[in-house]
Amino acid sequence: MTKGYKAAFIVPIGARKILGEDGWEFESSVRLSKDIGDGLIKTLKLTFLEEYSGIRKYAGEGIGMSIVFDDNQEVESIYFQLSGGALASLSEIYQCVNASSEAEIFVP
Repeated sequence: MTKGYKAAFIVPIGARKILGEDGWEFESSVRLSKDIGDGLIKTLKLTFLEEYSGIRKYAGEGIGMSIVFDDNQEVESIYFQLSGGALASLSEIYQCVNASSEAEIFVP
């Protein structure tokens, strides 16, 4: 990943967004569909890197993606580190994955 990047998140619609000491946190009783993450992995051609503490990390050209799971292995949020033109691509791909009915993109 290059030095300069933008952060973006996919979170459930209406999730409360809180900037805490450890970064952005999201509160919602709703979880994201596993299909959103699977669709993004396939569409963005991401490669699995590692899994730890309920987070699965993937990477591709100009994109780092982390899927954050809760204790029940349900998807809480998806975090992106985007460099270059990847942010514009993510918005287009998000529409293709058809997640707009249950999730929103948050770019701080």
